[in-house]
Amino acid sequence: MSKTLTYAYHGTGASPGGDTGRIAMRQLANVHFIESHGKAIQGVWNAFYNQSRKADDRFHWLFPPGKNERVAMLMAWIDTINSNIASYGLQKFLHTRQRGALFVNADYKPPQAPSQPALDWMTWEQIQPTMDRVLQESVGYYKPATHVVVFVYLPSPSGNSVAIWRRKLAIPDNVRLAHQAQITQIISALPSVYPVLVDELPEKPNPTPPPKKKRKWYKLWLSS
Repeated sequence: MSKTLTYAYHGTGASPGGDTGRIAMRQLANVHFIESHGKAIQGVWNAFYNQSRKADDRFHWLFPPGKNERVAMLMAWIDTINSNIASYGLQKFLHTRQRGALFVNADYKPPQAPSQPALDWMTWEQIQPTMDRVLQESVGYYKPATHVVVFVYLPSPSGNSVAIWRRKLAIPDNVRLAHQAQITQIISALPSVYPVLVDELPEKPNPTPPPKKKRKWYKLWLSS
């Protein structure tokens, strides 16, 4: 693994001005990870976008990550270099100027480096059509100024569904402060509301029984 991948940033709280701020900017520019450029998701396209099946049947959020060795190792890798990955996610946010998240296919091996994971940035426009509530709410309402969201997914053998897990990583203070002006400018131009689309109709309320007809007093009297 390269020095860039193993080097973890530690927030210093320094001002974006001065040498420390310039160092933080160079650090962000030097963070690189392997990307699949869409290849990692090709095999699970039906899991993400086949709207003939409900999102709950395509995305499974409750599987324990420790049950699969590849997923457990990937989660540990993310936790170990979380500052690097968070800096990389911020880099993608600044480049696309859109809300988004990093996605990692635990089953995908990049041809150029099979032992390393591939991280792909997906924007809100790519995530909303999944119709999955957790994905949409996670990306639509996280704070890009302070955090980056990472999803790890493991395809089923058919590719029609995925087990999926979420991590929210804090952006190192020195990197965040060095780019605060640009972050604030981008956020101010983004929508304030991100509508969440789901493929399930709300439950119908129980029908209200019709009111009982009141019997007139003389009928009550005659029946007594």
